[in-house]
Amino acid sequence: MRVMKIVLLAEDDENDAFAMKQACVRTGIPHVLKVVTDGQMAIDYLSGAGEYSDRAAYPFPDVVLLDVKMPRRDGHDVLEWIRKRPGLNNLPVAMLSGSILKEDVYRAYELGVTSYLHKAPDLGAFGQSVRIFMKYWLELNIAPRHKGAALC
Repeated sequence: MRVMKIVLLAEDDENDAFAMKQACVRTGIPHVLKVVTDGQMAIDYLSGAGEYSDRAAYPFPDVVLLDVKMPRRDGHDVLEWIRKRPGLNNLPVAMLSGSILKEDVYRAYELGVTSYLHKAPDLGAFGQSVRIFMKYWLELNIAPRHKGAALC
């Protein structure tokens, strides 16, 4: 039996979140996309805090996609938080951003990002990049099981 993979998207722009949802559906790759709208919500989700304490409703993700620029805590802050948790050091985390500023990219890699993806303005190109990303991380990659919120 195949276990459904979980993808956590932290994205504050509703148009970008909608585009990601549509691109994810079009991949044809079975998964569940969970969406939070700011960096603190991403941390709460990952740590199982507050409304995210029910792991049946909010299962621990297999992959995290972070927007760089978000309210409350930005993607870099969330990434830094993740990488400071010993049980999450192997969790695949990708920055998904419209920014290709060297500072943003370098900082993400210095903090331990797995991948940095540019939000292509063309929906076709964006959809293709999401399909490739999902195919690799959800179907081809063999990842260790994460200890999840127990160590957060």
